[in-house]
Amino acid sequence: MLAPLLAPTRPLRLAALLLAAGLLAAADDMPPAGLELIYQGQAVGIIGRTVDGPAKEKVGQIVDVLVDDQGQPRAAVIDFGGFMGVGKRRIAVSWRALHFLPAAQKNRIRIDLTVDQIKATPEYDPTAQPLDPPTTMAVPPSPPGMPAAGK
Repeated sequence: MLAPLLAPTRPLRLAALLLAAGLLAAADDMPPAGLELIYQGQAVGIIGRTVDGPAKEKVGQIVDVLVDDQGQPRAAVIDFGGFMGVGKRRIAVSWRALHFLPAAQKNRIRIDLTVDQIKATPEYDPTAQPLDPPTTMAVPPSPPGMPAAGK
């Protein structure tokens, strides 16, 4: 009858035993975390930031960033269109399609994709699993004389 009541304390007892045996370090024995400074203007958050198209028109808002297994950004998920939540759609846009404008321009983000290119991109599915088909992301067109993206 007492066993179920004591079950939540088992991990605490195990930790105390490991600590006493010297197999687990106490939090006080751990060295403090290293610190780095980020000065104002050197880094900014981008979730919720407005994204402008090539003609400087507002086309959407960043709602997520997709990173690879090394933590490097691969794509931004951008919420496009809609009014009060109706008709909105989210697409993944290649990180290299984003241009981060200087602070003098209110930290705006511009993409190299037209509204038609955005509309032609399949919607991003945040519930996709590793064995599902890959996520399709929009990439900017290649300059003349350069190989097409993904080739």
